[in-house]
Amino acid sequence: MKKAIFGLWAFCLALFLCLAPWMPAYAQTAGKDIIISAQVIAKEEWALKAPVSGNLLPHLLREGEAVPAGATLLDIQPKSVYADVEGTVAAVYAQPGDSADGAAARFGSVIAIEHANRYEIHANYYTGYNSVANRTLLVGTPVYLLSVNEKHSAQGLITSVSGPNFTVAVMGGDLVFTERVKIYRDPSYEDKYRLARGDLSAVAPALASASGTILSIAVKPGDPVKPGDLLFTYVPDALEAERRYSPGTTRLIAPADLIVHQVLVSQGASVQKDQTLITAYPAGQYQLLGRVEEGDVGSLAQGDRVNVRFEELGLPPIPAVVASISLLGSEEDISRFAVYFDFEAPKGVWIGMHATVELN
Repeated sequence: MKKAIFGLWAFCLALFLCLAPWMPAYAQTAGKDIIISAQVIAKEEWALKAPVSGNLLPHLLREGEAVPAGATLLDIQPKSVYADVEGTVAAVYAQPGDSADGAAARFGSVIAIEHANRYEIHANYYTGYNSVANRTLLVGTPVYLLSVNEKHSAQGLITSVSGPNFTVAVMGGDLVFTERVKIYRDPSYEDKYRLARGDLSAVAPALASASGTILSIAVKPGDPVKPGDLLFTYVPDALEAERRYSPGTTRLIAPADLIVHQVLVSQGASVQKDQTLITAYPAGQYQLLGRVEEGDVGSLAQGDRVNVRFEELGLPPIPAVVASISLLGSEEDISRFAVYFDFEAPKGVWIGMHATVELN
């Protein structure tokens, strides 16, 4: 009988020794010792927001990438305003950092451009030679202009017709603003082709404006421009004073050494000021997260000192402190509670790595 009991005891002991390595490591107890399997997590997560509105420029930013402090994470393309007429810049009413809305409210625009052909004539055919042909006026009809003293000339184009009244845009030539002008439908200037007489008037300057904050001005008064030339760039936002004159106004800059967690916008996306573009972790600011069974969690208290081992890295034990213990357990047969540990992460320890926490 004693031999049978001894044999059964020996079998149980051998079975225990065989299974011990496979027992869960997250919370083994041996007397007062507790061993917890833990994982490195970020201590904080930051939401990084768009500094201005606009479209994202191409980028190569990826999740998990380490970014040094001061580096550009994303850049947003400012909006541009181009000339849509040929002429000369008459006035520039704003400078980089100024409010485009303020310039428009005071001066009517950000930039004013005098047309290359800045004169027009308002006339009616009652001052011309009376004929059916001369009174059949069509928009787009070319006409020929001659000063009353017949010393200066130019070409023109009928741009509007309203009953007997019509408008002619003056194209080139050497007419003098103070001269009275005769309008003909034939370059021979014969009287029978005379449509009307009229006076030159100046066409209002072309105005270029926007709503937001000016970033750059590409022209100055007196510069010649043609359609498609860049006039200025801006962002459609009223920026804070400290950002108005910053050279990096459109760039999202890393405020510290970071690890990118998520990039929440796609390439070329349209974004709004203060929209969250990236979530990131401050590099090196880590915690350990372990889960302890309900029978053992009462043995832990905030402030307890423990040792941490990173067996896979071959590092010596590292001290850590219990930072907090969750009061909400998991919904399992044996409930587990999250325990967070503060520690100084040595070089080579990254988020997601595993460690063993020993509480004596």
